[in-house]
Amino acid sequence: MPHIRQLCWVSLLCLSSSAVAANVRLKVEGLSGELEKNVRAQLSTIQSDEVTPDRRFRARVDDAIREGLKALGYYEPTIKFDLLPPPAKGRQVLIARVTPGQPVLIGGTEVILRGGARTDKDYLALLKTRPAIGTVLNQGDYDNFKKSLTSVSLRKGYFDSEFVKSQLGIALGRHQAFWDIDYDSGERYRFGPVTFEGSQIRDEYLQNLLPFKEGDEYESKDLAELNRRLSATGWFNSVVVAPEFEKSRKTKILPLKGVYRREPKIRLKPGWGTPPTSGRA
Repeated sequence: MPHIRQLCWVSLLCLSSSAVAANVRLKVEGLSGELEKNVRAQLSTIQSDEVTPDRRFRARVDDAIREGLKALGYYEPTIKFDLLPPPAKGRQVLIARVTPGQPVLIGGTEVILRGGARTDKDYLALLKTRPAIGTVLNQGDYDNFKKSLTSVSLRKGYFDSEFVKSQLGIALGRHQAFWDIDYDSGERYRFGPVTFEGSQIRDEYLQNLLPFKEGDEYESKDLAELNRRLSATGWFNSVVVAPEFEKSRKTKILPLKGVYRREPKIRLKPGWGTPPTSGRA
């Protein structure tokens, strides 16, 4: 039985004069740990002008508590309200007594990988992060898993990736939850040619800065490193090398184009002598 704590939401009542005028203080009893934390986050979304002793406020609090618990696998809480009269000097107290109820447990985590993801070690490593069967449902785990799939696709160049299906099924009668994800990464893109149109810097100098070769598999860190190297030369006020996706959808070979602003030439007033050769674009 979790240790019962009280959540005193004084902050909800002190944000405006209308909140103070409501003369109500909310306490939530019966929660601890992550359940308490998540419910607190949901309750913090209640606006100060919503804090009143009427049924609308109770309904708002009820909804917030249920949403906070649902995200952590508790779909059927019992919530009872009591409105206590104010003490000699103080506000009325609305108490929400919460019993979380029986949690929903993970009943299955089916994830189908298609395309290059089937053999990519980073995607395969993600499969090992799925929650174990029988653990309490945490919807954040499901959402974060999907975000991780997308993160790998952006980092490694699976730019045609898509979720064929993604569903978190809840069987309340059985108190079970089921992941059902069908993910197609598509083919991994490769680096194509890099062009610096209109630059006055000799092309071979710029090409020597590339941390990859044409035909290498795409890695976002390599593109970031190229931009870092170009910036470090001091040849440009600003420079960004960006992919040209519209030219690569069929071939999966991704050309890159440098977009830059040239370093301004040194300008001297008449009589100051001849400006030196800067060697910059």
